[in-house]
Amino acid sequence: MADGAASVDGVHEGPVGSAPVSGAGAAEALSDDVPSAASGSPAASDTGATPPGRGARMARGADVVLDAVVGALAAWTVVFHLARLTGMPRDGALALWLIALAVAAVMVRDGRLGFPSVPPAGTSGGIGPVAVVASLIVAASLAWLDIDGLLWPVAWLVVVAVLGLALRAVWKGGASRHLTDRTAMGATTGFGASAVLVLAVLTAVLSLVMVRPDQDDVFVVNRSAYVEAHAGAFPERDTVFSEEVLPVERPAVLPTSIEPLVGTLAARLPVGSAALAYLGLAPLMAALGVLATWRLLRALGMRAPVLATWAGTLFLVLDGAMHGSFGNFFAGRSWQGKAVFLMLVVPTLWHHGQALGRNGSKRHLVIGGAGILAGLGLTSSAAFIGPSVLVAATAATALDAGQPRRIGRALVASVPTLLAGLYAVAAEPQRLDDVAAGAGRVLATIDIGRLLDSGTEPVAMVRFVFGQGPAAVVAIAAALTAWAVVRDRGARLVLLAGPIVVMGFYMAPGAFDVLDRVGSADAVVWRSMWILPVPAMVGLLLAAPRAGIRAAQVVVPVVVLVGLLVVGTPIVSDQNRGAELVWPPSLDLPRPEQDSARVLIEMVASGLVAGPEDVNFAVSVLNAEVRSVNPRTSYLQGRHVGPGFLADERRALTRALDTGILDFGDAIVGRALDGLKPDALCQRSSTAGGEVAELISAHGYDKAGTDGTCDFWARAQ
Repeated sequence: MADGAASVDGVHEGPVGSAPVSGAGAAEALSDDVPSAASGSPAASDTGATPPGRGARMARGADVVLDAVVGALAAWTVVFHLARLTGMPRDGALALWLIALAVAAVMVRDGRLGFPSVPPAGTSGGIGPVAVVASLIVAASLAWLDIDGLLWPVAWLVVVAVLGLALRAVWKGGASRHLTDRTAMGATTGFGASAVLVLAVLTAVLSLVMVRPDQDDVFVVNRSAYVEAHAGAFPERDTVFSEEVLPVERPAVLPTSIEPLVGTLAARLPVGSAALAYLGLAPLMAALGVLATWRLLRALGMRAPVLATWAGTLFLVLDGAMHGSFGNFFAGRSWQGKAVFLMLVVPTLWHHGQALGRNGSKRHLVIGGAGILAGLGLTSSAAFIGPSVLVAATAATALDAGQPRRIGRALVASVPTLLAGLYAVAAEPQRLDDVAAGAGRVLATIDIGRLLDSGTEPVAMVRFVFGQGPAAVVAIAAALTAWAVVRDRGARLVLLAGPIVVMGFYMAPGAFDVLDRVGSADAVVWRSMWILPVPAMVGLLLAAPRAGIRAAQVVVPVVVLVGLLVVGTPIVSDQNRGAELVWPPSLDLPRPEQDSARVLIEMVASGLVAGPEDVNFAVSVLNAEVRSVNPRTSYLQGRHVGPGFLADERRALTRALDTGILDFGDAIVGRALDGLKPDALCQRSSTAGGEVAELISAHGYDKAGTDGTCDFWARAQ
């Protein structure tokens, strides 16, 4: 509630000049599933004596779990970096983390630190159709037209003008009459809450049975496997190709902490790090992502949050056309830190940011700050996405409440991201010199044409995430018009804040180029689209009530989603990088190559192996003591690669073992065998024999059996 507003037993006085709203009437404005006043529900009570109903208790419990998980991830991030600074061993860090969690639990139980609840939203004035129609035209243009080069600055001005038009329409709608928190919680029925929990369980099951191998796991899960196998200090250098001898493959940014957490827990559990990541962390985070979307929708005052949660989640299932799509960071990759950040932390930051701006609660500030810390432990992209979300959400509702000073609190909570940026500069100091030199050149000769003609095209980033076609139309239209389907002015401003930040700032001509120059961000600037809470926005748009057509709330999402099923690419389609559904649940590794990888690991126990890239990939994920020559071809270049690394030889050997053909000649493959000296080899059985087998035998290897996928060779003793 805004500072200074009075709330008495389910009746909240809105801003000056607005009428009070009764608990029952306000709840009816919030959700179509609200129990009636005659039902004796909490929403109908004006005494506050009636205990919360089953739906309210379930919703509050889900909210507590979400905040507890985010808080636990934030605490681990702090403990992890403290361990790095002090050289604390793995198990010592685990003990310190558990102590921190126990202290936090006691503080919550004693009431000194409580979990924030869903803040109330209310009703504002109506808006005209002009801004909505203009936003839909812009959405269709971005989804279908390739507007690049010097045409983009013109298009960007149009986008900004339309966003300005929408902002003006929202502000003219007037301030809102707010509900009390008790009323908002009472609007959640037991059936509705149960339906969301069922959806969360189904999502968790989908993450278990869906297999879509992702080669990022060569780095991600390998790091967990290394921590599982080594009880000492956390690794600071490469673990994929060496025993912390080479520099790490990725840029010098603040290391993420989620992978060491998985490895630390796996060391104390009867499962390996790969199984814990794929079969434990993945379903948990997939389910929590659903609950986070549900909470955000309730906080924004969606009249049918349950239906909207289902619609937004089903959209993700159908959003598999692009590798960088929101759908492909959903159930199919929910064990990776960046996916956890996108599906859990981003909606959490939107939720607590808008609540902080609305009521200034320190509890929301604490959890918002925890979200920032948790994000830094999940992905380096959190350094720019996290503060963008938290500050934008807080600013939207703080300005609506007439309390702009609250924005400063969000800025303070975002300070850790500044420290992360300073770390990156300190870890790679030449970057600062490059930036300074670049700035000097820009000041000396400003080339307006080059600035306007972006090197990294904004529309290309849109395509990388949303693609081109019907699914893109739905997602972008939702991002640009979701504000129009909620009733509270603060909520409308929150939903407008996302596209304003993304399209008004990040997609401004030359902005991506500046980010690349300052932070070497060319490979991740497309993640600026993650600022948008797309699942919630799509759910809002599809499940919005249509005047006079009650069935439209069900018919519209069904028609749209069925249409996307027909013309789109579901994330479980084999067209989505060979995704498949399997039973029983399996590790998200190439099949059947992961079985051959296990054979190689058993043959060597500790050493180096070689095989087709998919086999190498599985080896690096399953075991950190056995290394493979080429688990990911893109990792054969970078700062860890020197003359003695034999990158070309690694590539040639991998190719020969996969195809049975000496594409690069026998000499380079021979140098790979003699120079790298792998202890065991896997030659793909379908291409076994021939010149490659003869070369392997000539360099001192003996046949060691086959499993139908690989013919195995062992180095002669």
